[in-house]
Amino acid sequence: MAMLCMAMVLVSCSGEDGEQGPQGPAGAQGPAGADGVDGIDGQNGTHGADGVDGNANVQSVKINMDAWNGGEIFEFDMPIGSQMRSNYAFLFYLEYLIEGEVAMHSVPGAPIFGVFTTDVSFLANSDVSPNGIIVFKDYQGASFNVPPGFYLNFVIIAIEINTMQGKGDSVDIMTKLKAAGVDTNDYNAVVAYFGLD
Repeated sequence: MAMLCMAMVLVSCSGEDGEQGPQGPAGAQGPAGADGVDGIDGQNGTHGADGVDGNANVQSVKINMDAWNGGEIFEFDMPIGSQMRSNYAFLFYLEYLIEGEVAMHSVPGAPIFGVFTTDVSFLANSDVSPNGIIVFKDYQGASFNVPPGFYLNFVIIAIEINTMQGKGDSVDIMTKLKAAGVDTNDYNAVVAYFGLD
């Protein structure tokens, strides 16, 4: 009989499930994972050629040639005084028209389709005016008489040599420009490189 009563009690206690109780507190955080091992650094690349210092003092001076009557020479004044010239490298250009278009050629050099060449010299230790000269010669070396009005302007670009390079180191400046891919015979390339107007 006791067994029968117990069976009834067990059967009568099994009813529907009750409501779900509230969620318990969060458990403690587990240990952090181990950090990965840094990879080996790659090999350094080779150094590129140094450019001309960005703080270089670069001047562009344009001399109008409208009043020049042509001839075998053109005289001019250097834009840098004689005492300071050894601290600069100089580039020279002549501006002219060809088929209605403005063109530039470097000095020494020659105009496109030219029958003559140009060379330049200046009195390094003199401020007596004029202290620079352009000489015009044909391809046989004889003096050439350039007609008036052929040239429009003469342009001098003066590039100050960094004092760390030492005085009179204009060859090094030209080497650096060449290493930077600048064709010093190309006026527009030089202007673009130095950000000149």
